[in-house]
This record gives sequence, structure tokens and C-alpha cells, in this order.
Amino acid sequence: MRFYNSITNFSKSDKSGLICINNRACGNNTITNTADTRPDDLYSLEPKYGLEVISNEEVGFFILLDLEEQSQVNINSSKDLGWWGLDKNYRLAVKSSSPSLNISTNFVGFVVDDDNIEKADILLDKKSMLCSKSQVLVYVSVEHLNSSSNIYTEYKNSKDLYLDINLYRSDGYDSEEIVDSSRFNINVLDFSLEDDDDYFYMDLWQHPSSWARQADLEYYSDEHFELIEKYLRGMKRLGQKVIDLIVSDFPWAGQMCFAVDKNPSRLYEYNIIDVTKEDGNYKFDYTKLDRYIDLCMKLGIDKEINIFGILGNWHGYDFGSPIQGYPDPIRIRYYDIDRGVYDYIRDKDTLSDYISNLFDHLNELGLIDITYVIGDEPGNIDKFNLYSSFLESSTHHPIKYKYALHSTEFIENYDKDLESFSINVFNLASYCKDGQITGKIGENSHKMTWYSCCFPQTFNIFIKSPLIESMLTGFYTYIWNMKGMLRWAYGLYVEDPISNIRYKPNKWPAGDMLYVYPNKDKSPLSSLREKNTLYGVQDFNIFKKLEGKIPNLYDRIRNDFGIKINIGKKSCDTNLADSPINGDIVLDDYPDYNKYRSIRNSYIKEYIEKV
Repeated sequence: MRFYNSITNFSKSDKSGLICINNRACGNNTITNTADTRPDDLYSLEPKYGLEVISNEEVGFFILLDLEEQSQVNINSSKDLGWWGLDKNYRLAVKSSSPSLNISTNFVGFVVDDDNIEKADILLDKKSMLCSKSQVLVYVSVEHLNSSSNIYTEYKNSKDLYLDINLYRSDGYDSEEIVDSSRFNINVLDFSLEDDDDYFYMDLWQHPSSWARQADLEYYSDEHFELIEKYLRGMKRLGQKVIDLIVSDFPWAGQMCFAVDKNPSRLYEYNIIDVTKEDGNYKFDYTKLDRYIDLCMKLGIDKEINIFGILGNWHGYDFGSPIQGYPDPIRIRYYDIDRGVYDYIRDKDTLSDYISNLFDHLNELGLIDITYVIGDEPGNIDKFNLYSSFLESSTHHPIKYKYALHSTEFIENYDKDLESFSINVFNLASYCKDGQITGKIGENSHKMTWYSCCFPQTFNIFIKSPLIESMLTGFYTYIWNMKGMLRWAYGLYVEDPISNIRYKPNKWPAGDMLYVYPNKDKSPLSSLREKNTLYGVQDFNIFKKLEGKIPNLYDRIRNDFGIKINIGKKSCDTNLADSPINGDIVLDDYPDYNKYRSIRNSYIKEYIEKV
């Protein structure tokens, strides 16, 4: 057994099927990753050094098994047999010395990246697997659960807290025998992340219609809501603060999926409000919307409501619009009870009534103060003023706006409050000077989030991205003095993402559309990118908790990690120097993982001494 830390990027050789780390030679094939060319020993994890953690923090690591033959491999207590019968069976058992350690063990699945190389990403839910290429990759998640029980008191800071990792083999009816074993000692620092230490503002956009399609469920049925809850729980774990309400049909024009003939996929989202017309009168049924809000609130996702679909649909006219005399294509389908047919709202006045009724309803729920109307990457101030004027004329309630922005012109010309805005990290570089965010963005950064999407090529969460970029999400959010991160898709799915994750590869690199994978009606499958993002969010929350007790923590972090000019722009193509699609972000050198953890924990130990 070999062990590696959580930021290790693994690939498979095309020819040999062997598992490789980044750019290391693998059989007769060499795997290259231009984003990360560091030596293997940076990723190695030595069991003898153990793990140093805090309570309620999750950490993870890889186990790479080198088996001599095609084998059936089981995890923990699973006992499946290979098709050949009793021999060549292995079992990997990860056992904790205490119930205070919550252990999760998963086989790691590989997806084909845009370069046609298989790369590790999916955490599979199977507990037994036929391994035909002699190597098996397993991911282990460890979380120390803080509790007032005697168990926690007994094991906190104890050398008796450990993980035993044993690899067993059985042949025929012989007893299992241990063929390899390791022990990880767990040192738990007297410091804990509690439920209210939830500082990171995560804003992951939700695509519930996509989730339903993958599970073959009726939209917003009871079964669909059960599935939605599972997705929302995963988002909450990452620090989700925002409720997304899609209140028109086909916002984003289905991400222009109608123009894609390779890997054709339906990417449409649908109105959560049921609209009917009877005797010439429109009725708006908010049952599903209210249920969605109630579910989010129950889970603690309650800081903000984002309204999608009534403002600034990009590529709108590429998919047409039924609205007469209004340039923003808003599509609201209704059922005409008298005629027994579906139709679309076609006149501006009815659209205005619809908007008015929606805001009246949100006001009746007492939610108007946390509600924002979303515009996705607008670039034209004049159009924004036209659309916003119409919305404001449709309701007597105040309207607040929120944008994901990558237009520098829009940013500079916008003269209203930037609260809750998000700026693309590529454009964020324009406001960085000597390692500090300056100017208009610098003045408002503490109220804003940042985002990446299909660009830039680096600092991102693509399959090809070094996993350390996901882990540094929290670190750089803290360095930039911003409140959190926005991501356009927690899970937006092509028809069969397990078999083929790639979609619009020249524009959307593999992994851009999702953090998690669909799993029919079960909980979504996590990814290595989601796990490392979680670890980064934990770090952000730790830094925020330490601030009151560690003098000059922000400056010390910048100094200890050598942050000078930590963000800049470059282009992959000199002819496209101003193109974000082809641009890269330049950060200071990635910190050594072990050094990073050591410095972070030194701050925690200093905090412990002071309290």
C-alpha cells in the first residue's frame, strides 16, 4: 500500500492502465499536466507521521494498492466474489480506534478528460470492484467528531487514537491473511469548528430540473424533492447560503444546447411556479416554490434568495421569445384551462402582473429583504437600465440586484451598491496591485464573492486542474478579503456524465459543469474536487475564527506564505491577450501541502495557548 495526500492528481495510462501521478512516466506512456509538474514526493503521505487535525474537520488521503493480478477487491466488510470464484480476493479494511472518528472509504472512479486521458475524480458508492489492471485507488475521509461524551474526553489528544489499515487476501476456503498493514496516529488539537463557525459564503447555483432528469423523476414531485434535499445537504456542507428560485422557463436558453450536435443533451430548467389561465384570469400557484424555500430554510440555507429568469438572459434571442414589445426574452408557460392547451405569456403587461404578484408573495413570506434578482454576466449598462426600470415599475417593493460579472466596463460604469455581487477571478486580476485588491472592487471586496466558470484556464476546478487549486479556494478568498465564492453549476448534467463528462470541450473544459455526479435516486456522488473545496472552506472558517485571538493574522498569513503579487493575468494565445476564455490566472507558487498544514496548525496552537 502507498499513501498520498488529498491534492494528488491521478491519471491512467492509455497503454498499460497503470495509475500515475500527474506528469510521471507510466508504463510506456507519459502523462503530462502542464499546470503541475512537481515531483511525486510532494504528494506522499507517510503513516508514521500520522495526521494532525481539529475537531469537526474532515481530512482525506489516498491509498494506492499494487496487486499482482486481476482481483476482486472489497472494502471493509464487503464479501463479493469475482466471477472466477474464491481465489484472488482482497479486502481493504480501515478501522478506527474510536467512534469519535467518522471514517468513509470509497473507490475512486476515473473520467475521460478533454485530452482523452482518464483522470481520477468520482468517489464511487460501490464496496466491491473487479480490478483488472492490478492497481486500485481508494479515498479515505476522516472526521473527528466533537462531542461532550466520555468518548471524546478519553481520546482527545491521545496517542491511542488511530486508524488501522489492513489489506487481507483469501484463497479458497482458507482464512484471510494480512498481506499489508499500516497505522495512522491521529493527533486532535484542542480546537473545534462548531456549527456557528460558518463564515464562508458559498453560492452554488442549483439546477433541480437537471437532477430530476438524471433520476427520471417528475419535476417537483415528492420523489424529486427527496432528491433535491440530498443535493442541498451536500451544498450546505460546503457552506451554501443561497436559495435559487427559477421563475421562468428555459433561462440561459438551455445553455444553447440546441446548437450542439455532439453529445446532445437537454440542459433546460423550468419554472417552479405553476401558472394557469381560466376565464381570462391568470393564477399563480406557489406551492412548489414555498416547499423549496421551506426545505432550504430547514437545512440552514437561509441568507439569500436569488431569483433567476426575469432579467438579462444571455443569448436570449438565439432561442426566441414569446414576449411582444420587450427586448429581454422572458418565457413563462401557462396552462389554459378553458382551451385545454399550454401557451406562453405574450404581452408585457401580463409579464408585469406576474412579476408584481411574485414580489407580493415573497413579501407576504417576509423574505423580500433577502431577495435578489440575478443577471448572469451582463455587459451592457443601457440594457440593464432598461430591464431594471421595467422590473421596478412592475412592483412597489424595492428590488435588489445581483450579478456574476466579467465585464470590466460594466463594473466601472455601474453606480449602484455592489453588495452581494460576484466578480470573475480573471477580472479580479485587473484590480490587484502588490498583492492587494484595490480600487472599486477593493473597497467592496468584503461584501463580494468571486467566481470561476469556463474561464480562466487556471485557478479553476476542471478535471485537468491541480487539486490544490480546489483546496486553496478558502485560502485565497481570505487573502483577497472576500466573503466567499460563487460557482455556476453544482450539478448540471449532460445525458450520461458517468460515461462521458465532456461537453463543448473548446469552451467548457471537462468538470466545469459539475462538482458532483448523478446517482439515480441516491445521494449524488462526491468528487475529489468537491472534497478539496470543502477542505479549503474549512480553512477559511478556521482563519476567521482565529482572527480575534491571533494579532495581525492576515498580515502574518501573507508573510508566512510569501504572498507578494498573488494574482495576475496572462494569455494562452498572444493574439487573444484580452480574452478571458483563453486567459490564465497567475498565482504565487502553490504552497507545499505539508508546509501549508503545518503553518495553519501553528496558528491554531497559538490560539489554544491564548484561550
